[in-house]
Amino acid sequence: MPASPAQTRSVRVMPCVVATVAVWMVSTAAHAQAPSASQSWPLPQPAPMPPPIQAPRDTPFPGTIRLHVDATDTARGLFRVKQTLPVAPGRRLTLLFPQWLPGDHGPTGPLEGLAGLKVQAGKRVIAWTRDAVQVAAFHIDIPAGVTSIDVHSQFLGATEPRVGPVVATSTMLDLQWHHLVLYPAGHYVRRITYEASVKLPPTWEFATPLTVARREGGEVRFQPVTLDTLVDSPVIAGRAFKRILLSDDPVPVHVNIVADDAAGLEPPPGFVRGYQALVQQAYRLFGSQHYDHYDLMVWLADGFGPSYFEHLRAGENALPADFFTTWKDRPEHRGRLAHGFVHSWNGLFRRPAEMWTPDFNTPERDSLLWVFEGLTSYWQDVLTTRAGLWTREDALDDWAATAAAMASRPGRRWRPLRDVTNDAVVQRRKPLSWRGWQRDMFDAYSEGALIWLEADTLLRQRSGGRKSLDDFARAFFGVRAGSQVTMTYTLEDIVTTLNDILPHDWSGFFRSRIEETHDAPPLGGITQGGYTLTWSEEPTDAVRRAEAASGNVDLGDSLGMTLAKDGKVLRVDWEGPAFKVGLLPGAVVTAVNGSPYAAQRLKDAVKATAHQEPLRLSWRQGTATRSALIPWHEGLRYPRLRRVEGTPAILDEILKPRD
Repeated sequence: MPASPAQTRSVRVMPCVVATVAVWMVSTAAHAQAPSASQSWPLPQPAPMPPPIQAPRDTPFPGTIRLHVDATDTARGLFRVKQTLPVAPGRRLTLLFPQWLPGDHGPTGPLEGLAGLKVQAGKRVIAWTRDAVQVAAFHIDIPAGVTSIDVHSQFLGATEPRVGPVVATSTMLDLQWHHLVLYPAGHYVRRITYEASVKLPPTWEFATPLTVARREGGEVRFQPVTLDTLVDSPVIAGRAFKRILLSDDPVPVHVNIVADDAAGLEPPPGFVRGYQALVQQAYRLFGSQHYDHYDLMVWLADGFGPSYFEHLRAGENALPADFFTTWKDRPEHRGRLAHGFVHSWNGLFRRPAEMWTPDFNTPERDSLLWVFEGLTSYWQDVLTTRAGLWTREDALDDWAATAAAMASRPGRRWRPLRDVTNDAVVQRRKPLSWRGWQRDMFDAYSEGALIWLEADTLLRQRSGGRKSLDDFARAFFGVRAGSQVTMTYTLEDIVTTLNDILPHDWSGFFRSRIEETHDAPPLGGITQGGYTLTWSEEPTDAVRRAEAASGNVDLGDSLGMTLAKDGKVLRVDWEGPAFKVGLLPGAVVTAVNGSPYAAQRLKDAVKATAHQEPLRLSWRQGTATRSALIPWHEGLRYPRLRRVEGTPAILDEILKPRD
């Protein structure tokens, strides 16, 4: 074939080009011959996981575990623990530190407090190893011939509130067994029997749901119980102790009070009468009880203990040291005892099925937290008022504050309440920078209460006042009178019971409020109840008391922020006026309209915005300083419920005591 003109044309190639091409060809050939790095070296693979922890089975643990706690070193919050366990020789034993406690909703067991772990068979020390994945599990290989071991440990309680809940001081203690036990894996906790004893400081008195087998001085031995009952039966003790009978019909109910000194034990007029009425109003609501006796446990101290912890036969309640001396002027704390008491029915006797677990290390699922806590919060307010511990105005102001707080949750637009129920695990109760946008588990308490208020008013409205949530309480929680065996429930069970009381699309009612996102909070209970959420430039008595006690300035419903008395910004609401100008939590407001910051000066300036007066704030954020006009022209705002004339006052009816 003749060559084309291009093929026959003479081409002159520069030497440098030839050299470059040659180098490129050699390089290409070398790369073609050498495998890539991924081909020449093995890729990493995961290390094998340790064997899984033995799953709990509904089989008895062979024998009884003896548990002794020396709780005399209260000043340092130090509990010394000895457990004696029967064991199988030549086998591996796994002990678990409780992580998931009924009512805590997340893996909150204070594992960091466990110290001094030592295992012995007689004088022989036996090695233990912590599981590399389930770090609350401890493995012990039992030597041949060993049939019993002693497990020594300590629990180091927090010595100040910034570290954690303080559970022991030189004057009082709150002994929670889940801090102290290491229990054998592989069994339901209802099938593990413990014989517990405790050594208390001399002359201290105590209260507990447990039955005392013997007491000699400070040494107290209790009758054997299963582990689930033990963990559900705390011991409260103190140097200054008072026990008051509230009711003995049909079974005893006591309130047990511990204070720093005997002078702090004398209850004010109205205390005993109010809580006697609380017990009776609860019985009239639920129609039965599920305990053989009940102990309201109260410690009067600042910075002591968890705020509350509920149990089937007891409720732990932390109240301010001045609770008795300020009884008349500060009613807001009175409802705390009602919350734990209601939990005896809702949460302990009847528990959401996904929250019931066979041991204390199996994760719970909190999808019905808005029932467990929301319904309890609703009845807390209702029963506190029916008992006369609150006035009707106290309850209405509390509902107004709840409604306003939930109205400042723009996070509802992206997070339905159903997702928020996961926050005991997701957020672990940590402080949040933007609570309104992020939301947290306590929205299930507050928004849940509003949903149940709406359900109650709907029942009353559509039945002409013949039916109410009281009927649901009796039908759902009043069953199996006297039984202490947990009875689980599902949302379907709730819907079925409500339909038995009043046919309605209850599935759709709850689905729309729990599963779906919304712009606004569920305020149907307030409007159906004959009221509306409105705003006043005058704070409620509750706001006045809270500000007086803390020194804070609550401008959440106007500027969208709360400040400490020194001007430090404690909270900024997402999308509020303060947020829009760049104020952040942690900033310090230094000036109001050019004058040095003072709380009253700021309030006066906010009030003046209703008359179109400008509001300029100056603040310091770290080393930077800023100043801005605040986009707000509606003055001071505090939430109130206003009666809508011409409509049935259903909220008033809900709050009336039952005969």
